[in-house]
Amino acid sequence: MPPPTELKQTFFDLTPEQFGALVVDKALALAELAKTKTVLQARYALTGMIGSILCLLSCVGAYVYLVMEHHSTEAYVVLGGAVLTLITRILSARL
Repeated sequence: MPPPTELKQTFFDLTPEQFGALVVDKALALAELAKTKTVLQARYALTGMIGSILCLLSCVGAYVYLVMEHHSTEAYVVLGGAVLTLITRILSARL
């Protein structure tokens, strides 16, 4: 515990210039935090898009493989499900 004679500096003890510098430092920290948040959101969106493209390409690959093996009904189900899911996601994102 500090001795009672030692005073703590508060906002009321600051000069206007010191208070202004403190406000600027807080504003810069908030701007940096907002920038970091935006970068993370963009990174997550890009990761999601890459994942969905890979999933769609794997469905197209499964469709081609099933057609080549003469399983056309199963191939239509695989490709139809992927395409319908893609269309639904695009429409829900736009609305």
